Parts: sequence; C-alpha cells; structure tokens
Amino acid sequence: NSPYRDFKFLIYCFFCMLFFICFSQLFSTLTIFYKDTAHLSQQNIGFILGYSGFLVVLLEMGLVQIAEKYFSLAITMLIGTFICGFSYAMLAFDYSLLALLVSMTLLCIGEIWTMPFMSTITALRSGKNNKGAYMGLNGISFSIAFIITPYLGTLIAEKFGFTILWIGTGILATIIAIGFYFVVPWMIKDKKV
Repeated sequence: NSPYRDFKFLIYCFFCMLFFICFSQLFSTLTIFYKDTAHLSQQNIGFILGYSGFLVVLLEMGLVQIAEKYFSLAITMLIGTFICGFSYAMLAFDYSLLALLVSMTLLCIGEIWTMPFMSTITALRSGKNNKGAYMGLNGISFSIAFIITPYLGTLIAEKFGFTILWIGTGILATIIAIGFYFVVPWMIKDKKV
C-alpha cells in the first residue's frame, strides 16, 4: 500500500508537520526573541542553545526508556507535545534568564518524548515492504514545516508580537497533543498504544 493513499497516516503526518512548525521556532524566531525582546547577548544566546544540546545528550536515552516502560505511545506523544507547547507559551509571561532556561529545559524534554516516537509510530504503521515510503512521506512533512516556519513565525511576531506567537504556539501544540492522543491509537489498533 502507498502511504499517499493511507488516509489515517496522512492525518498523522499533518499533525507531525504542525508539531514541527511549533518546535522549529527554536531554529528561527526563538533566537530573534532572545536578542530583541529578552535582550540577551550573543554569548548568552549561545549558552542557552549549547545548554539545550547538552541536555538532550544527557537525558535522551533515560527519558526514552522511561517513556517506553511506563507510557503508551499515545500518552508519550500527548505529554511530549504538550510540554513543548507549554515551554513556548511560558515565554509570553516571563523572559528572565531563569525562565528562558526553564523553558529550554521543558522544550528539550518535550522534544525527547515526541520526535523519536514519531519514527516509531511511522514504522509501526508501515508494512514490511514499504517502510521507506512511509518514512519518506513523514520526512516530507518535516521538510514542509522547516520551510514554512521561519516565514510564518517571523510574520506573526512582526504583525502581532512575540506574546501572540508564543501563546498561539502553546495553543496549537495543545491541539496537536490531543490530536496525537486520538490519532495514534486509531492508526495502530493492534499495537500497545
């Protein structure tokens, strides 16, 4: 079967694309926010971004094992996506250095509990002979988001301000989290989800 004719998987890929639009603010608008609104120096911006990479390396394997042991795929995706959204939404209310570090910590934890499992879910949905096609289509959803996000994020920030962008990102991520919670079990009925 072609993933392009798999309606359930197409819906899942749409949610993955929306998630990555939210998450990708990290690579575009977040650094602008750090510089222009939080008035961080380039050194402090580099420190926070370096901290995020260090945190992912430090925590990823342990957090993935916890999720695999104690949570279903649907719950893991729900929690991870919600945490990512919350990490952005909190920036609308406080952007002290401590708040920025807490936000980045939450973003990393949310990413760890979402992105690795997207590939797992894609592999579970596919068949023996079409895993590459399914992974490719899921990769396209990430690529589309990666293209859209810088323009969309900076446009919203310019027209409405960063507060609206961060609250909107938090609301969208909450909707996506709920969507994942229902779409994942619907897609993989015979697996432990």
